[in-house]
Amino acid sequence: MVLTPVKSTKTYEVVAEQLRQAILDGTFASGSKLPSVRLLSQQFSVSQAAVREALSALQALRLVTMRQGEGTFVQSYDPAKLVHTLEDTARLHSTEIQSLLELRKVLETGVCHLAAIRCSTEQLQVLRNILGKMQADLASCELGEQTDWEFHYALVQASGNPYLVALMDAVAGEIQGALLASRQALYHLPDEPKRLLEQHRKIVQCIADHDTKAAEQAMMEHLTHVENALHLPPPLRS
Repeated sequence: MVLTPVKSTKTYEVVAEQLRQAILDGTFASGSKLPSVRLLSQQFSVSQAAVREALSALQALRLVTMRQGEGTFVQSYDPAKLVHTLEDTARLHSTEIQSLLELRKVLETGVCHLAAIRCSTEQLQVLRNILGKMQADLASCELGEQTDWEFHYALVQASGNPYLVALMDAVAGEIQGALLASRQALYHLPDEPKRLLEQHRKIVQCIADHDTKAAEQAMMEHLTHVENALHLPPPLRS
């Protein structure tokens, strides 16, 4: 398969679809490492941000896995179980997103509590740097799903608990898929990108202040806001 430059208003979707086809036809074999984000952006003639969002969409499809510091690798997959359109995958069922938000409320409020106690100066700077990337995404009208994931993963690392990191790793693909679907929906709302950025800034400020209760509350407010803005159904009760 020959990769061609992309010209589209939804660039990352076109990039993701071309890469998906390249994986399915064997151009990128199972277990192989994909070219770097920089090289792919040159190959497709698109921004590196668009490539990162495309790779996140493919990770949600479970076609690739992104390893910190190593790169992106093609996963083995069962063709019979593969979802055949990126549109279907990007739009997770509302009950799936609801369930993931419930999990995140339990997991990430506790993460913020611990991060407010344990976050090092270096980890705090990582979070602030990610806020800077979020601001840049906002300025360039990028969806910013990958940067959003980096933020929440950095929070878990700042908790200092390896088991919490392992739990986040276990649901990484599902959460990234949900982040992509959520941002696609939320970014149609007036001023929503700015609102989400401010919520992330508040979380970091509470952690910097070592205020455990405020950090927990800021995360809960953020996730509840997302839940309400998406008009998700209320959780099932026994």
